[in-house]
Amino acid sequence: MNPKKQQILSAAYKLFINKGYNPSSIQDILDDAGVSKGTFYNYFGSKSECLMAIMESIGSEIRQQRLAAALGMLTNDPEVLAEQLSIRIKLNLEKNLFSLYESIFYSQDPELKAFSIKQYTLEMEWISSRIVDVFGKEAAPYALENAAFVHGYVQQLIHLWRLVSVEELPAEKLSSFVVRRLQATITLQIAAKDSFIGKLKLPIATLADHVSIEELAMLLEAYAQNLKDHANTRQLVQFLATELATEAPRKALIESVLTTLANDKRIEAELSILIEQVWKHLDELA
Repeated sequence: MNPKKQQILSAAYKLFINKGYNPSSIQDILDDAGVSKGTFYNYFGSKSECLMAIMESIGSEIRQQRLAAALGMLTNDPEVLAEQLSIRIKLNLEKNLFSLYESIFYSQDPELKAFSIKQYTLEMEWISSRIVDVFGKEAAPYALENAAFVHGYVQQLIHLWRLVSVEELPAEKLSSFVVRRLQATITLQIAAKDSFIGKLKLPIATLADHVSIEELAMLLEAYAQNLKDHANTRQLVQFLATELATEAPRKALIESVLTTLANDKRIEAELSILIEQVWKHLDELA
């Protein structure tokens, strides 16, 4: 990332956390970053764009850590899901993100609202997909509503912990507890065939259902064409698409590319989801 851009983001992040998003002005950011107004507008069209860039950067870090935690592990291992959930909990606490989430949630800015909806949808998509991985296809009809259960359960238990304890929140213990409760809930739902959401879907195409290797190859090929500003990432994604399209994809090479991409903090949410789908197919490859 350009040093000036990083300088602006670092200054804005500190202001938004310490002073609050709404009370912080662009002039405050300029003063703390030591840059001119022209420099700011070279990178961001508004204060909200600056906030979204911060959240995208942190979101990318979460996605990449989740992917790295899963590489080489079984997709249906509930302990892997618990570890992946704890990653977001830890980063949210470490970076004090709750105030930023509230700024976005209560904002009247249309861009921030749209951004919030997109981020929430992607998180529900990811959790839904992982629920199906861990608990099997019979859990699919209940995956979306249980994604909401996981998301809300984590948030409310964090708030409750802060009210009743002065100790540091045990993120791993919390995520393991939530996964155990999730397992109990889904088992009962499957037995009772009890669903609230039913067949309703998220407002984007879901990847919680099975996506074939052939489909992934085409999706990655299309995505690679849009990575014009990131040559190295584009080459890796292009290689992955080409390799998956062959009659005998080479597992060792694919794992190597996935490991490299897992440490690339520039990739966006949509690509992270596709990469994770590739990881889920690794066991099928020779």
